[in-house]
Amino acid sequence: MPLFIKAIPLSFKTFWRYLLLLPFLAIAAFVLSLAAFIPIAGMFVPGTIAAGLTIIGLRCALAARGHGNELDIGKLLIVSVIFCVINSVADLFIRFTGQGIVWGLGQVGVELDPIGLFVGLLGLSYYWSGMLLALLSPTALVAAAFAVPMTAAAASATPRGGDIKAFFGFGSGLLGLMFVMAVWLFSGRFFAIFGEIWTTFGLMATALWSWFQDEGLPWEISLDPWTAFASTIFMTWASSWFFATAVLTWERKVERQKADWAAQANENRVSTDELRALRKKRAAESEI
Repeated sequence: MPLFIKAIPLSFKTFWRYLLLLPFLAIAAFVLSLAAFIPIAGMFVPGTIAAGLTIIGLRCALAARGHGNELDIGKLLIVSVIFCVINSVADLFIRFTGQGIVWGLGQVGVELDPIGLFVGLLGLSYYWSGMLLALLSPTALVAAAFAVPMTAAAASATPRGGDIKAFFGFGSGLLGLMFVMAVWLFSGRFFAIFGEIWTTFGLMATALWSWFQDEGLPWEISLDPWTAFASTIFMTWASSWFFATAVLTWERKVERQKADWAAQANENRVSTDELRALRKKRAAESEI
């Protein structure tokens, strides 16, 4: 059974942890994003925030899996900056690949229509949904490829965590993670443009403004998939599914690494035993 299917039960255990944190993450993201106005250093703020939020989500899945541990804010900042820089470099790949996809589609007579892509985002057209997935595939590829390395970083963001290996497990579980990302995209519909954290901030801000104006909620508390509230809930669960899948993939990678180490150690032990036996044999032959 694919890991992304096995991760579904873990996704629900992750979901309630991530959901409880969501309002606080939304406020923190807004406050920290103000630092983007700082000259030069502010260029790295959005990417660092995005990486940090992903790592916190991954820590929710780690805790749900039984890997809960104390968070080291300093290490969280370090790994967030590291992956901000990595993602900045990866953006070049995304841009060039995206331009290549657009050029390729143009060569076969496919013209990209912004309205059509929006219709595809809403899931109202299989054709335009396919076009949208094709255009977003480079972004999804990069995010999925770094899911396991970021999980390893999330697990090490503790006071007693080990060394940060930014490329440990790079590319593991690629197809399954990309599938989950597609579910996230279409479950969020239009609001997937902002993601669950910034949509949550928008819901909170508009609700607070309405309260000051002594008015009712400007949005509906409903599980209708077309509403902002439902889209946020669905995206939150889909993100939890992504985090859960990444954690299971990371566990498998760690287990395989330990197995390789054990096999190598066993080979070294056998070699030592053989060498000792050879020495004894030579010693016995010399006595004769």
